[in-house]
Amino acid sequence: MKFTLVLAITALLAAADDLNDRNPQLMGPTLPTRESTLLQGRALETSATVVELGDQAPDFSYQGAEGRWRRLREILAQGPVLLVFGADELTLRVLEHEREHLLDLGVIPVAVTEMRSGAAQALISRHDLRFTVLSDVQGAIASQFNALNPSTGRQLPTWFVLDRKRRVCGLGRRGLPLRGYPTLAANTLGLPVPGAPLPASR
Repeated sequence: MKFTLVLAITALLAAADDLNDRNPQLMGPTLPTRESTLLQGRALETSATVVELGDQAPDFSYQGAEGRWRRLREILAQGPVLLVFGADELTLRVLEHEREHLLDLGVIPVAVTEMRSGAAQALISRHDLRFTVLSDVQGAIASQFNALNPSTGRQLPTWFVLDRKRRVCGLGRRGLPLRGYPTLAANTLGLPVPGAPLPASR
């Protein structure tokens, strides 16, 4: 299935570019599907404490393609989320390669990038990415997850696995794995590891 963009008129594209410096842009599905649409996010207040294992994750908001404001919890209502910050082009390609395995587990991949929406859209089209990609130029969402370097303002490569109640079941702050996101998500959520042999019954 191909990546689709929901765009109203050319003027809206220009307006979106102007908003880039003030609001994060979310490119991805309103609900977990195997296609993507263009959505716009906005920042909420930042977390006062570091998000740790077992904490409830910040509930950021975004605007759906139909114009209604939604929250992270609405995605989580459909299943756990793998949330990746500081995703570079290679990481996005790996997530696309492993996307079906994640969705088979019921886990929804959501990647956050520092790229402006225009650059992110070009990359999404170039690699036919079919999962949620959040363009967070100002670090508004990343700061809520403490995935921002305070001295440089750049995103830190960080991943979180959130259950349907927004509880952080797993996280990593020492970089992003080169591959193996389905196994990572399965291990943190206590799900069967993809491809692992089932125990023999007696």
